[in-house]
Amino acid sequence: MTNIDFMGKRKYFYVLSILVMIIGLISYIIQGFNYDIDFTGGTVLEINLHKVPSAAEIADLEKLTKQITGTQTPIVRKIEDGKKIMINAHEVHGKKRTELSKETRDKLFNAIAKKYNLKKEDLISYQNVGAVVSSELKSQAVWAVIIASILMLIYIAIRFEFKFGTTAVIALLHDLLIMLTVYTLFKIPLNSTFIAAMLTVLGYSINDTIVVFDRIRENRRIQGKMDLKDLVNLSMNQTIGRSLSTAATVIIVLFVLYLMGVQSIKEFALPLLIGITSGTYSSIFIATALWFDWERSTRKKLQTKPKRA
Repeated sequence: MTNIDFMGKRKYFYVLSILVMIIGLISYIIQGFNYDIDFTGGTVLEINLHKVPSAAEIADLEKLTKQITGTQTPIVRKIEDGKKIMINAHEVHGKKRTELSKETRDKLFNAIAKKYNLKKEDLISYQNVGAVVSSELKSQAVWAVIIASILMLIYIAIRFEFKFGTTAVIALLHDLLIMLTVYTLFKIPLNSTFIAAMLTVLGYSINDTIVVFDRIRENRRIQGKMDLKDLVNLSMNQTIGRSLSTAATVIIVLFVLYLMGVQSIKEFALPLLIGITSGTYSSIFIATALWFDWERSTRKKLQTKPKRA
C-alpha cells in the first residue's frame, strides 16, 4: 500500500483544475465551440473522392466549403475506408442558420468534383437537419445533465451523507467542464454522440468516487477518533491502486477503439477517453479533497461554538 499525503497536496490539484478551466473559458470566449450539424442545423453531404485525402487536402476542402457556403467553421472528415468524406455545412442569413439550398449544394459539389475529377454519382447522399431539432437537442442535453446530477446527489445523500453527495456532484461538473475545455481548445466537433458519452462518463466517474467515499466511511467507523487528515489519506492510499487499475484497463480499450475504429466509434471513444481520464483524476484528487475541507471546516465551527451553560 502506498503512503502518499494526498490532503497535504490538495491545493496543487485545485490550482491545476482551475487553470485548465480558465484556459477553457478563454478558449470559449475567443473561438467558442465547433458545433456539429446536430446542434447548428444545416446539410450533411457524403462524397466519394476515390482517394484518401491528406490533412492539407481536408483543410483545403474546409476552406472551399467556407467560401461557397459561408459556414464559419465547416466540418470535413473522412469516413469508412477514408476515401469518402462527410461535409457538414449551413447557410447564414443574418443570425439564422439554414440548410444549404440546392443551388449552393450543387455549387459546392461541382467545385469539389472539378478538383478531384468526380462524376455526378460520387455525391452519395445529402441530408438536411433543421435548426428546430438542433435547438431541442441542446435543451435536452442540459436537462439530462441536471436531472442526472440531482438524482445522483439524492442517492448519495441517502446512501452516505449530504456532504459526500454534494462534493461528488461538484466533481462530476468538474469532469464535464474539463471535457468541454478540450473540445473548445482543439475545436473538436461537438455533436449528439458527445451527449451520450458525457452521460456515460458521469455514471462511471460517480462510481469511482463512491468507492473512495465508502472506504472513508468504513475507516471512520473502524479507526474511531483518528485524525481526519490521516483518515482520508489512509482511505485514499487503500483505494488508489484499485482506481488506477480500473481506469487504466478502460482507457487502454478506448485508446485502441479510437485508433482503429470507424468514424462513428471514434466520435464516441474520444469524449469517453477524455472524460474517464478526468473522472479518475477528480475522484481521487478533487471530490475527496473537497469533502475533507468541508468536513474539517464543520468540525472547527463545532469546536469553537460556545457551549450553553
